[in-house]
Amino acid sequence: MHRLLISAVVFGLATIIANAQTPMETQISPKDVVRQFYKMETEGRWLGPERWDELQDFLADVGPWSRPGSISVLRNYDVGDARKHIGYRGTVDYQVEVDYFEWGSIDNFLNFTRARGPQGESPATHEPVEQRTYQTIYLSDKFVKRSASEDKEETGALRWRISSPVVPEVDVDAALQWVAERRDKSEDPALKYNAERTIAILKSLSTAAPTPPQPNGAVKESPFEVGKRFVDLESNSTPDEWNKLTEFFVETPKPQWNRVHLVDIVGIGADINGDSGFFTLLTNALGDLDSSMHLSGYPSMRVPLATPSASACFGDDRFGFSLLLSDKHWEIAKDSTVKELDGPLAWRIEDTSFEPLITLDTAIRYARQARDKTTDPVVKSNATRTLTILTYYKEGKPLPDELSSSAGGGCG
Repeated sequence: MHRLLISAVVFGLATIIANAQTPMETQISPKDVVRQFYKMETEGRWLGPERWDELQDFLADVGPWSRPGSISVLRNYDVGDARKHIGYRGTVDYQVEVDYFEWGSIDNFLNFTRARGPQGESPATHEPVEQRTYQTIYLSDKFVKRSASEDKEETGALRWRISSPVVPEVDVDAALQWVAERRDKSEDPALKYNAERTIAILKSLSTAAPTPPQPNGAVKESPFEVGKRFVDLESNSTPDEWNKLTEFFVETPKPQWNRVHLVDIVGIGADINGDSGFFTLLTNALGDLDSSMHLSGYPSMRVPLATPSASACFGDDRFGFSLLLSDKHWEIAKDSTVKELDGPLAWRIEDTSFEPLITLDTAIRYARQARDKTTDPVVKSNATRTLTILTYYKEGKPLPDELSSSAGGGCG
């Protein structure tokens, strides 16, 4: 559930070969390369690891394969003409405009969300949303190959290579196959339930058939109200108080207490599209606490909440979780047996394995309980040090040198 929504993607550009070779010598144009790339990508060619090495002939930067967290589903696309650009020291690249018509996206829980227009507007019935992007492409025989342990510049065929970051974009047929394979390999009843709904929606969009109806019935709370009530309870709960939060979830939750995020919550919001949505939290980070009560990644001073303009990164640590409108939920016992339950139509949280968020006051209470109950000298020492740091935060004071020397996070 709680994952940082902002991640830094660094693309190491390969050496650009300019003026030494002309586009004519490649016998294929930048536009043709982009068109070939989109054809192969929308067919779902790289959703699995089997043909991942083929990307070395298209991209300037190739990372290791990992299962995509989400995919975009397109009806079709149109590749425009390439526009030449001469940059620093005469280096040459081309900008290729791509207009694509997007039905929506499928997330890691196999929920389908309809695409929206530039101003957040919903599309017409059975119509995709027109989007536009630009691919930067240049002539080179170099590319960066990334692995878990190192990044290496390698030499390959002299080709037009795309330097812009790309996201998985597939047609409806490839999306249907991807969802069905994920469904068939999973033992998760909620994921299978989502898969069946998404398959029905994709089939209706591609054939202009009526969209499967959303669940009927009155909803007691809005998604914003459900998300806010959950966050208020979660951020003020220690592990022994978590039994009161299971009702919020599609399945029995699995909070990972070996890494707890200490935060000041400074903003919340919900983005809903049909019967699925996403709840977002804007926070100031105060560090991460593990099960031994060791605090890491903490700032040298807590950002004052009354004066947000005092910090350029106020609210920059973003977390979120997915919501689903459903009249079903599942209880999973310790022996992994599953019990399906019918209940009132309600917004429920899908992300069942996550690292909890807690406030400063909750962290102080949590660390104090651990210190007073434990017989482990390491836990007791860690808890004592953590409480000292948190007390400075509570009082609005900067950490002294002996504590701030180990600080490494936040905006302080």
